[in-house]
Amino acid sequence: MDLCNGDSGEHCTAPREQAWRWFEDFLCRPHGQLGRDGQVCPFVGPAIEAGTLRVAEWEVGPEPSVQELVALVHRMVDTFQEMEWATRNRTLHAFVVVLGGLDATALPLLDEAHRRVKPELVARYLMLGQFHPACEERAARNPGLRVSRAPVPLFALRHMAFHDVLFLDGDEEWFGAYHARFGRRYTSVTMPDPLFADRYTRACERWPARCEA
Repeated sequence: MDLCNGDSGEHCTAPREQAWRWFEDFLCRPHGQLGRDGQVCPFVGPAIEAGTLRVAEWEVGPEPSVQELVALVHRMVDTFQEMEWATRNRTLHAFVVVLGGLDATALPLLDEAHRRVKPELVARYLMLGQFHPACEERAARNPGLRVSRAPVPLFALRHMAFHDVLFLDGDEEWFGAYHARFGRRYTSVTMPDPLFADRYTRACERWPARCEA
């Protein structure tokens, strides 16, 4: 496997160069339609600075099956968990796989693979994102902004983070995992982002047994 780190000085192949350009020119910058201050993605910039954004390109062929893509995600997880990191701050650990050789007509398969594999990853406190030119994922604070439209198809894997209540409050099992990981922080003296607090409170009202655990 050929890995390319942001601070390594290695020459990346063209698809990875496109991914890096998108990271730097879009994800690491503010956006007027995002609905909040700060960079589009709060993880990418700090991970690049820490040297913990790992990017690989894996060939998948023009039309892989959903099962093949799910297997690729499992391979990503195994690789991610075996990696050595420049910092012990797990929030900054991120692994991106650019999917080489994929036809445009196969892009919806990434969404389906993500849907199928998400429950098991969330149960392991892992988060997977799918990004591609036709991705319909929207910004949490502005549904009109499609934030996951990358110039090349890719999967991104990281550890679950505090703000992930925005992505996990719509399913009881997902929220149960989130609460187990971060529920105590909502009782701390430091007040969380009002949006996070509202989404967390509403999920607790929907599934009170999860918040009693």
